[in-house]
Amino acid sequence: MAIVTGGGSGLGREITGGLARAGFAVVVADVDLAAAEESARAAGRGSVAMRADIREPEQARGVVDAAVARGGPHVLVNNAGGWTAGGQQYPWAAPDDWIASIALNLTAPMLLTQLVLEPMRRLGGGAIVTIGSSAGSGEAAYGSPEYAAAKAGLVRLTTSLSGLDAEHGVRVMCAVPDWIGLERAQTQLAARTPADRAATPPLIPPADVVAVVLDLISTGRGGTVVELWGGQEPITRHPG
Repeated sequence: MAIVTGGGSGLGREITGGLARAGFAVVVADVDLAAAEESARAAGRGSVAMRADIREPEQARGVVDAAVARGGPHVLVNNAGGWTAGGQQYPWAAPDDWIASIALNLTAPMLLTQLVLEPMRRLGGGAIVTIGSSAGSGEAAYGSPEYAAAKAGLVRLTTSLSGLDAEHGVRVMCAVPDWIGLERAQTQLAARTPADRAATPPLIPPADVVAVVLDLISTGRGGTVVELWGGQEPITRHPG
């Protein structure tokens, strides 16, 4: 039994499908219930959909409880996140707005990781894969500093929790992709000038990200971080 947050669309739907093909039933959590239901139906294997705003502790707990009631969770994929271009970003955004971004992109994965730890330990172990972003890498300026800071935090969270592997059998890992070839990215790329498009690295096929997630779930060590860049082989960094 697996949990995928933000599983109703985009990469979350792709990961949900990949987990189902690997034999997992999935609790698909999303703020859009209809989208979550569509993903769960497509996945099959007794997968279920839940409307949940994982920034809210009680709703996050409800997602975990649903997996526990079905014999899990053996896997958690912290996928939900993102930011919207065009609006005000830190330091010009209202505090409530940038705090909400931190809550979605960093606090919620921390909360869900905490909530699944004891159920996974009782099951003999489990795997947690958090989806980071290249926005959290490097030193260049970025359009949403709060999003970049949150995604950088996910990497350090992952490495900080590497000891849970030996102590409790719970492996916390992170996949850090650059721009993924989903519909939104393809639309944004098409709107660029020909020169800008030519200078943009290849988009990462969603299937490549799913493959890394599944590989981490299957064989990854706690604290492992895998970076994915368009047109390159994945870069794997192990703890220690």
